[in-house]
Amino acid sequence: MSRSEQCREMVAKLSEYLDGELDDDLCSEVDDHLSDCVPCESLLDSLRRTIELVEELPAAPLPDDVRRRVREAYARFREDRG
Repeated sequence: MSRSEQCREMVAKLSEYLDGELDDDLCSEVDDHLSDCVPCESLLDSLRRTIELVEELPAAPLPDDVRRRVREAYARFREDRG
């Protein structure tokens, strides 16, 4: 497998890696790749920082029309279920 193919495979796993959702073998595989791949390690660092920044954002209030539509959809859902 070429280096670019390895990187594509690792990039596809980074979200699960960050969320702690990979099994031990896959986690070790990602760790091994990151230890020897500066571009993928940089991407992982960027993803971590992006997550940190997003978590610091204040929660935006839900607009009234969206809140109304969600309530209506939930009511329809409950009616459909009996």
